[in-house]
Amino acid sequence: MKRIVSSVLVLALVVPSLGQSAYAGQTVRCESGNGQYKSCPVDTRGGVTLSRQLSSSGCWQNDTWGYDRNRVWVTNGCRAEFNVGDYQSSGHDNSNAVAGAVVVGLIGAAILANKNKKDRDRDRYDDDRYNGGNYYQPSNTVRCESNDNNYVRCPFYGRGHVEVQRQLSKTYCQYGQNWGVERNTIWVDNGCRADFAVY
Repeated sequence: MKRIVSSVLVLALVVPSLGQSAYAGQTVRCESGNGQYKSCPVDTRGGVTLSRQLSSSGCWQNDTWGYDRNRVWVTNGCRAEFNVGDYQSSGHDNSNAVAGAVVVGLIGAAILANKNKKDRDRDRYDDDRYNGGNYYQPSNTVRCESNDNNYVRCPFYGRGHVEVQRQLSKTYCQYGQNWGVERNTIWVDNGCRADFAVY
């Protein structure tokens, strides 16, 4: 255990010293004032991680904050600072990204604990939808398709939970990667095609 902790501490010292060719990060503050949706323009190609929560309201990825093309978004009172990275693939493998993830995980232990609590709340939500051996039926179903890998937005009505009901594409539809939800809109990208259930 001590050896693992020591290795993590070494990574914490080594990762910030990586050359700019491997990683060039910046910190972006995005704040949801009065519980409103806020979009903060930024280049997100290198990925985004929450580095410091500023609000008393919870910040949970893909729930009260997230990111897509060229922006980070927050809602429901989430105010936070985000690390926006720009990893270059030339001459580097994924070990730098893995080391960075370990350090972020160490520093963000409290944030991850909050996220785990949110995940448990979602599990209870799923249990609530399960009644007498049958899931409640969705209020409506929306088909949204990224043909030719294009970015597409599909409106839906209501403010319920959204999930993939039936995948239509060979490309796996993964939340936050090639599909997501913003306000009353489902977006798909990079070949994800599916029927989405709105509960």
